[in-house]
Amino acid sequence: MLKQICLYSLLFLAISATCQQDLLVFGEDLGKISDKLQLTGRVLDATNQEPLAGAVLHISPIDNNNVSGSEGDYKLKLSTGFYTIRIRSLGYEDYSVKIKIFQDATHDFLLKPSETALGEITVKEQRNDANVSAVMGSVEQLGIQKLERQAKFLGEMDVLRSLQGVAGVTSTGEGASGFNVRGGNTDENLILMEGNLVFNPVHALGFFSLFHPDMVQGVTLYKGGVPAKYGGRLSSVLDVKLREGNNEQFSAKGGVGIASSRLVLEGPIVKDKASFIVGARASYVDWILKQTRNVDLRKSQAFFYDLTAKADARISDKTKIGFTAFNTHDDFRFADQVKFEYATSSGSFYLRQIIGEKTNFTASVNAGQYTSNLFDINGNDQSVFTNKIKFLRGSLRAFHQFSDKNQIELGMEQNRYTVSPGKLKPNNETSIIKSDLLPNELGHETSFFLQDQWTPSKRFELMAGIRFTQFNNIGPERVLLYEEGKPKTEATIRDSILFGDKEKTAKYSGFEPRLSIRYSITEVSSIKLGFNRAYQFLNQVSNTASATPIDIWQLSSYHIRPQFADNMSIGYYHNFKDNRIQSYLNIFYRKTQNLVEYKDFAKLILNDHIETELVRGSGKSYGLEANFNKAYGLHRFELNYTFSRSLRKVVATTTQAAVSEGNWYPSNYDKPHSLNINYFYQLKPRSSLSINFTYSTGRPTTAPVSSYSNSNVQTIPVYSKRNQYRIPDYHRLDIAYSIGPWGKHSRWRNSLTLSIYNLYFRKNAFSVYFQQRAFQRVQAYRVAVLGSAFPAITYDFKF
Repeated sequence: MLKQICLYSLLFLAISATCQQDLLVFGEDLGKISDKLQLTGRVLDATNQEPLAGAVLHISPIDNNNVSGSEGDYKLKLSTGFYTIRIRSLGYEDYSVKIKIFQDATHDFLLKPSETALGEITVKEQRNDANVSAVMGSVEQLGIQKLERQAKFLGEMDVLRSLQGVAGVTSTGEGASGFNVRGGNTDENLILMEGNLVFNPVHALGFFSLFHPDMVQGVTLYKGGVPAKYGGRLSSVLDVKLREGNNEQFSAKGGVGIASSRLVLEGPIVKDKASFIVGARASYVDWILKQTRNVDLRKSQAFFYDLTAKADARISDKTKIGFTAFNTHDDFRFADQVKFEYATSSGSFYLRQIIGEKTNFTASVNAGQYTSNLFDINGNDQSVFTNKIKFLRGSLRAFHQFSDKNQIELGMEQNRYTVSPGKLKPNNETSIIKSDLLPNELGHETSFFLQDQWTPSKRFELMAGIRFTQFNNIGPERVLLYEEGKPKTEATIRDSILFGDKEKTAKYSGFEPRLSIRYSITEVSSIKLGFNRAYQFLNQVSNTASATPIDIWQLSSYHIRPQFADNMSIGYYHNFKDNRIQSYLNIFYRKTQNLVEYKDFAKLILNDHIETELVRGSGKSYGLEANFNKAYGLHRFELNYTFSRSLRKVVATTTQAAVSEGNWYPSNYDKPHSLNINYFYQLKPRSSLSINFTYSTGRPTTAPVSSYSNSNVQTIPVYSKRNQYRIPDYHRLDIAYSIGPWGKHSRWRNSLTLSIYNLYFRKNAFSVYFQQRAFQRVQAYRVAVLGSAFPAITYDFKF
């Protein structure tokens, strides 16, 4: 009998430990009954007390759900009595607790990170039905575990490379700076890292992103519906969140690969109140270049580093402050022909204050600078061309919750841009180059926004907002005037206007409505509509197919009006098998006005009347995105397909010439078909296999279609209309095998990742260019940045 009692007791204890169920009692039973009690607090990581946003709290027996906010905060409205709360969050073990509540109370829930033994624990990337129940469509959220399952270049997880596996996101090819969303240009993406504005998000001319992989907490990409608090870009918003440091104990994490190494240190500043996290990364790829057969590559050099630091402190239960700073630098030289240098420095500070029970307030400031240098290192005309942009940003935001069904957010944002469009100087004393300098440009951008989110029923939810933005171009500046009714050229300059210091040279403003609607057909299916208008007052001017570090940024001015676009989308979302298999189908359309395009053979660098090289047109992008995702179990599978067109039109007027005879033509980044297949298999509790395949249509190019000879017997090529041909299609297969982590019960934990990028040696063309030698026909040359497989091994550690 005693033996049976002991066995039953042990069984009960084992079940209890597995379910992690406790009993919490708030207050004393004084015989009073209330239906207006509140239980508030935060959901935190048990190892470092980092807040967990998006955690789902399910309360039974009332069968109600609550989702934690950006700071892990939650608020439950309960009646006196007994409840069971079950909490689920990305990458954490399920937590279940029983409570008795008799009075208002505050309590923080601590969740333990889950081990990657997926045969035992099903790790959720997000709330089960988030894709169906969220009000906004066309939003992609990538947690750290999903990022780690994506393609790895030289063994390292990368944010931007992972994003290119998302439906609707492409790039012009390997070695391309930035990414394109739904047919938009790379400069049409607003990129933020912990509130820091990022102009160039890449290292090594596009092979790595500047986001330290061991510091990233999660990534949100808004492709369609965009909240009213964001503005200034036409296509998308990429919001990268960094994790907070461990506020209980010091720890380190890092990795050593064949091309780069990284390290993260974190720990408490004041235990349980303030923490820091610092990350560093550096590359050493020169030895790889020296192993190649290409003579030019053996003489080339590539190096980058980045430093990122973040500190957060909870001053009180209602006040929190934080600071983030980062510095990046790239140095790339191709043989003895050309050299690039580009760098970013930025820092931000925030203050968050809770006011009462339903209101919170956030203030933030961000300052930084992006600089790029182009070196001509050959011949007697060696030179350095420099351009840079400085920025200072500040914002105030307030959030108020009227009820569980209605909440508003409002605020303002101020941006100040100082653009240095170009400075040229000789690179040595023997150079024949003369120094040249264009004057700085100054712009002020001020925005106010208001947004309301309303849920009148379980089936219907609406988020409506409005944003008003005013932009001023500020002097001093000398503005050229041109003859009316004639194209802007040097020959048609008739006069000029001199604007003084702090005088407005141009002023633009506009309203930007935002709307997202979700209608639930069933508990596992919904339809979502989205609309937003956006203005862009800062544009990247380039006449290359892929943006480069030296491409200049141009403010809206007296002659250059701001671009604006209307984005529309409709999507159908449907889940299967208790939300474990997810799918969606989105249709989108974008119409762009005042599009900035360049003339044929435009001179854009060091041009003090750049408006003579630019023309104004219109654009349209449209397409379809389909996604199927099995995100549970030992085998995980995701497939997405995108059909997308990106077209432009520039018609002739009295002040400008047409492009392609005024007909629609493909943009440089028009890629009609794109397919991504991602497969992940948990072979054993501590080993996994990931396979990624990607395919896309080759990007457009302009090619010679005929030729003629002049009186000097020279062959003159005749080119097609703009972008009427395409380079070969792009496709690639990557594979990675991870072992670990091992050392579960020790302070030091290790893991290995073996990867092969471009498994079947596909020589994907980055570009096809045309060159003519004396008295010969024009020849086509294909440039493949990576023409072979790239195996890699990376050792990761944590202690």
